Amino acid sequence: MPEKKKLHLGCGQKYLEGYINIDYPPEEHTVQNTSVADEYHDIRSLRYPMGSIAEVRLHHVFEHFERFNACAYLASWNSWLEIGGSLHLEVPDFETTIRKNLNRIATRKYEGVALRHIFGSQEASWAVHYEGYSGHKLKTMAQLFGFGKIQIIRNEYKRTFNVEIIAQKVKNLTVDQCRASAGRYLTTYLVDDSDTEKRMLDVWLNKYNEQIARSFGT
Repeated sequence: MPEKKKLHLGCGQKYLEGYINIDYPPEEHTVQNTSVADEYHDIRSLRYPMGSIAEVRLHHVFEHFERFNACAYLASWNSWLEIGGSLHLEVPDFETTIRKNLNRIATRKYEGVALRHIFGSQEASWAVHYEGYSGHKLKTMAQLFGFGKIQIIRNEYKRTFNVEIIAQKVKNLTVDQCRASAGRYLTTYLVDDSDTEKRMLDVWLNKYNEQIARSFGT
């Protein structure tokens, strides 16, 4: 049997051997002037058959997705991955960044670095961060979408603090099960159980469904 594919999504200028390195085409970038990508795609519209992928890997990409879309991508990656396949995510560590760079003894430079790390560099429409993650939050999300055996790794680079998870797909989920997981996760962002908040949840789930229709494996 042919070896199953490993995907490095949003590769930027970091080429990983043994992976299909995928990124926006060069004209979509504002600062990066070279590309190492094997393929050019909008990763939001990628689609692969169920169980056809061995690993999905993203470094400093996941935080660029709205919450409902982050849930949709986790559902899609569960579909694409084989049982035992790996999910590898690295994002800014929100909690550590706040604790170490945004305090009374931090210098103004560190405060600026922290705010950029949390909210994005913002030089392009896609260079905005929609969520602040911790290892616990990533682990909780991954578990909701059929992943287990989760490792949490933390690292630092020039006062930017990051967290990674490496997880294995441990079960297949149906479309309905994934939507239920998205609902459970997104419900934690509701302020109360008022009609307005319930309508907000409906809006999020409708947007989740729109993304699933684009990228869920078949």
